Amino acid sequence: MKLLKGLLDVVLGLVTALLGTVLAILAAVVWLVGALLCVTLILIPLGIPVVRLATRLFGLSWRLMRTP
Repeated sequence: MKLLKGLLDVVLGLVTALLGTVLAILAAVVWLVGALLCVTLILIPLGIPVVRLATRLFGLSWRLMRTP
């Protein structure tokens, strides 16, 4: 039973790390879109919330990758 629990912990750790990595890549793309929106001066009101969303996604991905 201990072996099965240990194996499940390893698999769950790998899955959460993979999910965190995918979320970090998505956050990077969202951040780039927000940065492009901020570069165009007219769209700054749209770009700032998108950059904030990307920052929150980076934080969530960091927490997912650090979960034991």
